[in-house]
Amino acid sequence: MIFVLSLVVPFLTVSAMAIGTGYYQLHTEWKTNSIYLLLSLPIRGWKVVTAKLAAVLSLLLLTILCIGVSFALILLRLKWGEISVSEEWPEVVPALLNLTLNSFWMYCLTVTLLILIIQFAYLCGQLVGKFKWAVTLAAGFAALYLVFRVSPILSSLLSWMPELFYGGVDFDALYLHSGPFLVLMLLCGAFLWLNGYIFEQEVEV
Repeated sequence: MIFVLSLVVPFLTVSAMAIGTGYYQLHTEWKTNSIYLLLSLPIRGWKVVTAKLAAVLSLLLLTILCIGVSFALILLRLKWGEISVSEEWPEVVPALLNLTLNSFWMYCLTVTLLILIIQFAYLCGQLVGKFKWAVTLAAGFAALYLVFRVSPILSSLLSWMPELFYGGVDFDALYLHSGPFLVLMLLCGAFLWLNGYIFEQEVEV
């Protein structure tokens, strides 16, 4: 349990920081008036939003890599005696790699969507002159509600998609429907385009 918490808590903390950074990026543009410079440049809005998202994700991936390597080294140091004499270890390694890689991209996909939603909410707040916080909160909750309502419907339409093998042989393997993940990817693309459109065409400073 301690090992699980020692890995989950840092990941949750880093996720919250990444989502907060996505919000703070746009907030800083308005606070420092650098938004005027961005809007005057001949750059499409979606490119600006994509660059900001890429910066947050790059920092997130680097931090996750450091956390993962540190956790692996500590675990290996504590359990090396058991691992070195275990005959099942060669069979467990592929399963652990499958779990780690699949969990990693699912985690990144979820955090990416949440960052895009928080940026969408902030941009919506800039569309009005008053009650910006109220509009921002309303837009954020509305976006989350839309995601939860639309995802199951679209996922059912993608029931023909292949399943994802999660785990390993004799290692609590699961077959996950890939439809929901494809829907989340499509929603990420939709929010990315919408954020760029609002940033470029609708926001007044």
